[in-house]
Amino acid sequence: MNDIDLRPWIYGTDHDDPGPRTPTPGHVYVDLVGGPLDGQLLDVTAYTPEERSSGGALLISNCGMHGPASRPV
Repeated sequence: MNDIDLRPWIYGTDHDDPGPRTPTPGHVYVDLVGGPLDGQLLDVTAYTPEERSSGGALLISNCGMHGPASRPV
């Protein structure tokens, strides 16, 4: 295992993305905490500081408790 394998997965990257664990320089990421997405990173570069601090987000995921396209709870 190398250092790249130890980086967190970036939420929203495609399964065939050559760098699903490599953050894009200049982008802002937050850690996802709890549930099946725990430990992944989410790119929040497009959000304002106010939107980032709103306290949470609902994400659509194939890892959801109720099957594909459900919210990870």
